[in-house]
Amino acid sequence: MDLKELEKVIDKYIDEIIEFRRDIHSHPELSGNEKRTSEKVIEKLKKLPIDLISNVNGYGIIGNLKGNSNKKTILLRGDMDALPINEVNDLPFISKNKNIMHACGHDMHTSILLGTAYVLSYFKDKLDGNVKFMFQPSEEASPIGGSKGMIAEGLLENPKVDEAYALHVFEVPTGSIAIKPGVATSRSDRIDIEISGKSSHASLPAEGRDAIVVAGNIITSIQTIISRNMPPNQTAVITIGKITGGSRYNVLADYVKLEGTVRTFSTENADMIRERLQKIVEDIASAYGCSAKLNYQNGYDFVYNDPELSELAIKSLNEILGKENVLIQSNPLPAGEDFSFVTKKVPSVFMWLGTESNFNKGKCTLHSPEFIADEASLRVGIKIFCKLVFDRLT
Repeated sequence: MDLKELEKVIDKYIDEIIEFRRDIHSHPELSGNEKRTSEKVIEKLKKLPIDLISNVNGYGIIGNLKGNSNKKTILLRGDMDALPINEVNDLPFISKNKNIMHACGHDMHTSILLGTAYVLSYFKDKLDGNVKFMFQPSEEASPIGGSKGMIAEGLLENPKVDEAYALHVFEVPTGSIAIKPGVATSRSDRIDIEISGKSSHASLPAEGRDAIVVAGNIITSIQTIISRNMPPNQTAVITIGKITGGSRYNVLADYVKLEGTVRTFSTENADMIRERLQKIVEDIASAYGCSAKLNYQNGYDFVYNDPELSELAIKSLNEILGKENVLIQSNPLPAGEDFSFVTKKVPSVFMWLGTESNFNKGKCTLHSPEFIADEASLRVGIKIFCKLVFDRLT
């Protein structure tokens, strides 16, 4: 493929893609409610020689671009949902929906995938195979997620998908990409701990059973699970992010609920942590005359990047980004990602797309109300997807 010709075709569509991105950024929608975003994507795709299937697992869209053979089918993923966060940025296209924001860059992913559909449609007759575009809802809806439902509704069939690729914006320099062959992200599980005690007047604590004291001891004790049960060369994270309980300042709390997440990089460590959590929660509560229940929900599995496919992707991207801009990660990131369920079914590569430059320096932390993506990374993302497809289908 002539890379100069590719650049010219991207130039042809990039202004429309930037306008589209700004539109959906200013109208973000939460998981399972991506109606407007889905409609806007369909409106654009209908202009292209792409067979569409809409309303897949909610507002998901599958677009099939047929090349000149059925030799191979490549899947490309872009997620569409936003987060319940109020945007505080000074942008002309700031979110118009209060307390909803594209704080994880899914507006960028959707726009990159749409731009890739435009460009690959232009080169349709040169593709020795098919491209399947996955516009996914509900990526943020852990522990269920949207990809499992799309898979269940036939995403990977008709035509059968042979390999898959996805990217996610990240706080590395614009123009770069980061790849971790093998395990690339953590497994992301969810925990709820409910503690039941006995209420009494705060001045007479011996007459009650203090659920808050139990909660404090549980929080402190679970931090030892990793430090005292895992080798120093292995990592995991247990975080309690929310506590609710108590009714009044001078009343002993009879109920406390803790909510948190467990991030691991192997099934063995996830099983160990679950077992130790169960023991700590029940035994500490019992020691204080209370009872406690652990609700452990298996969430997104870890993303697995096929080693052979990863090496081929790295070679392809070296040619267009330069070797210095293709970053090979030494360790997986403790992030949850439901593209993981695709990686369990077909050989796949998940990549982190650089989106930080001078204008948004320090504002690329995902899930932050100040998150800003560099729109220059739209072009880079489109170029990356197209180069991977060309190298695999031409």
